[in-house]
Amino acid sequence: MCIAVSLTSVVGYTANLLTDGHLPPRSISAPSVAVATGVLALLTCGLRRARRLLIMICCGFTVLSVDRLAHSAPLDHAAVAFLLAASVYAVPAWPEMKVVLSRGRASAMVERQEHHAGLLAGELHDEVLQLLALTQRRLDAARALDDPGALRAAMEDASRTLDEQAGTLRRIIATVSPAAVQGLGLAESVTSLAGQVAAENGLVVDVDVQGDRPHACTADNGVDLAVYRVAQEALTNVVKHADARHITLALTCRDDGITLTVTDDGRGLGPNPPRATEGYGMQGMRWRCEAYGGTFSARTAGAAGTVVRAVFPLRNCRKTRAS
Repeated sequence: MCIAVSLTSVVGYTANLLTDGHLPPRSISAPSVAVATGVLALLTCGLRRARRLLIMICCGFTVLSVDRLAHSAPLDHAAVAFLLAASVYAVPAWPEMKVVLSRGRASAMVERQEHHAGLLAGELHDEVLQLLALTQRRLDAARALDDPGALRAAMEDASRTLDEQAGTLRRIIATVSPAAVQGLGLAESVTSLAGQVAAENGLVVDVDVQGDRPHACTADNGVDLAVYRVAQEALTNVVKHADARHITLALTCRDDGITLTVTDDGRGLGPNPPRATEGYGMQGMRWRCEAYGGTFSARTAGAAGTVVRAVFPLRNCRKTRAS
């Protein structure tokens, strides 16, 4: 959060500076950067260079915050000196700053994993555990009656319930660890996923696979699974939120990358949806793309509907084949 506040405030401060044309602009961005970088400096234990850089930035924007009220030329010069020193010191401190940024991303990923673990626990409790408990109570009640007919009916009902819950567990397991990606390959597994979504939700899902088959090393480095997860999450979002009837899933596989596009005719995202309002599903798709050096976008398609596009470059695969 401190990283996000710092970056956003720096952008806001720069915009205000360009608009006002003098230093310092009347903006709350300077105090925001000072506070956020100060907190980050306290949290960066063991990273001396990163801490020094953050302290320089914090001091510079603290002086700017004071100068916002005093309007003193010496304070202007002091703030510029701190920020210039920080810009010079950023070169040797950059490796440690990357560690700080990676910690923030790791923290976000852990939060997302905890969220999905909670969803999984809730689904197992609501769909499996409660029905199994109900089945057990029915069997106990039938056994207490000492009626062979009632016990036989309860056993038949329990058998049907167990069959249903076995299917539920298989669906949950496939969601957590899709073995189809390893067994069928990317194109076949995505096509199978689309067919399953269409059958379970009464939707029309058209799948268009173009280009060469992805190289084997995409499965080795996790790209196949990442593409599958993005397709899975995009289709889930359509089912839950879009109120759509028709979905088009396009998978393009080339030597230089894999492109996945999911388009629906639902209600859309609205004009220029801010990234700050993205839910866990949208953030998870974006993180998966960025983890492999790719890009992600989600926008409203014309008057209605949504277009989700994920691009995964295969530079690593080209290097592997060359070696």
